Amino acid sequence: MDAFKVLKTDSDFLAAALTQSRVAIFELRGDLAGCIVDYGGHVVKWSPISVKVSDAYYIRGEFEFRMVLA
Repeated sequence: MDAFKVLKTDSDFLAAALTQSRVAIFELRGDLAGCIVDYGGHVVKWSPISVKVSDAYYIRGEFEFRMVLA
């Protein structure tokens, strides 16, 4: 995968949404920990609990969100 920035804060998600950057989603727990779940899309909306990327919702504490930089 190319260079990336891990999105953690609301400001990170805002920047990703405004720039329409592609965000890849990785599993943090269980048997698939560290595995990519979705090669990504654009951040549509977020809350303290979840993030919507394209048409899917992901729980912030269960997934890592990586904004592709290059």
